[in-house]
Amino acid sequence: MIFSAKVVATRSPSGRLCVPVAALWVGLQLCLVEASFAQASFAQTSFAPSAPTSPQAAARPAGQVVAEVRIAGNHSVDDQEIRAQIDTRAGQPFDPMTVQRDVKSLTKTRKFFDVKVKTQPSPQPGSVVVIYEVFEFPRLAYVHFLGNEQISARALRRQVEIKEGDPRDTSAIESAKRKLTKFYEERGYNKVQIIVAEGLRRDDRGAVFRIHEGPQQRIWKVDFVGNTIVSGGRLKTQIQAKPSKIKYITPMAKGYVNRRMIDEDVHRLTAYYRSLGYMVARVGRVLKFDDDGRWAELTFVVDEGPRFVVRSVTFSGNQTFGEDQLQSLINLQAGQYFDLPQMNKDVRQLSDAYGSVGFIKADIKPSPRTLESTPEVDLVYDISEGDRYRVGRIHVTITGDNPHTQRSVALDRISVRPGDIVDIREIRASERRLRASGLFLTDPLKGVRPQIVFREPEQDETVAQGSARPGTFRGQSPDGADRLQPPKRPAGRVPW
Repeated sequence: MIFSAKVVATRSPSGRLCVPVAALWVGLQLCLVEASFAQASFAQTSFAPSAPTSPQAAARPAGQVVAEVRIAGNHSVDDQEIRAQIDTRAGQPFDPMTVQRDVKSLTKTRKFFDVKVKTQPSPQPGSVVVIYEVFEFPRLAYVHFLGNEQISARALRRQVEIKEGDPRDTSAIESAKRKLTKFYEERGYNKVQIIVAEGLRRDDRGAVFRIHEGPQQRIWKVDFVGNTIVSGGRLKTQIQAKPSKIKYITPMAKGYVNRRMIDEDVHRLTAYYRSLGYMVARVGRVLKFDDDGRWAELTFVVDEGPRFVVRSVTFSGNQTFGEDQLQSLINLQAGQYFDLPQMNKDVRQLSDAYGSVGFIKADIKPSPRTLESTPEVDLVYDISEGDRYRVGRIHVTITGDNPHTQRSVALDRISVRPGDIVDIREIRASERRLRASGLFLTDPLKGVRPQIVFREPEQDETVAQGSARPGTFRGQSPDGADRLQPPKRPAGRVPW
């Protein structure tokens, strides 16, 4: 088995070789350490078309060829646009499954409310003519908004995503109504009412939305009640609802009362408290409006409950490392308050420990289990070690406008070689060296940076294709007979 690594980079202007854009692709074939490989078995699955449901379908003998494909019933949609959506072609064998996919593709365009397929004999022996008969939606003659006073029709048109000349699809019009409602509510119009006055009946020519906006509601201030372990200022960083910046009505004030966002903030605060060990914490919210219903005070009511303590930490499924070895790698221990961020850091440290000795696909899942009678947590790490890998072939591909950088430029900065036991830390260090070389563009904002991506090897590929000397290994022993020693954890709480 194998993985593949991909490094995308752009040459720096300061480099000696002037390469505007270069992409470095490094493939690390990581093969199992064990000498014997299990031979994979593959099962073939065949799909047969469903039984014919029409007289035309029943009359289709096997082995017919499509002599011609015709389009019928279209008025505003031209033939070429329809043919671009279908795969049935003249000269190919007739395939009912392909025809079904063609009908589905045409329906998905939302330009036709029905598509029927007919076949008729062709003058050529053993062939048929396939006819796609389409039934188009009527076109929208107009899209109007009535009653909108605070938000312009131009802004509303951008939200509905329908316009004059589009197919009059009732589902698209209903979707436009939902989008308008959400758009208004996100801007504090929580009492908005929108009715589709035209567009849902068969004889309607256009779409008309009748809108009653109601008052625009804003938040005056945000308070917290019941919080003792965390300050109100800290809790405000966990929520999205914010008070208005200006205490009078203006588009710049913002601070809209968005009930959906406030409900999400309740879930965020609850999750935040539980990440700190308050496993039964509850959070509510109260909105108090002034007399005209435009300004509100938002109060989050917190019931913290007890803070849970870790009673025990155990591991399940570990074979390579012993219990004591894994315990030495984690910081969250029995007797401490449960801390979700620290638990996640411990998972990364355990993953790095396994990845440093070739188990790069080890899956570690923490499972905090609360007790019914006492505020305690039993923390269990379920470990699926997977297979142990070594490096196979290393592929380097450099692309760009005019790439001429040598492969050795990348290989010199990669500290793994064919035959090595895979060490995930060495792979990360290799990526850092590629970025720090200044030869390739690193732009985190655009996601452009050298990176190593693994891939599984093909069946006909050998472990190292003669790249490594037989019987020689770098790193840990591949035998796996004795328990391996994980890397020592650095001092402090800083993860690797």
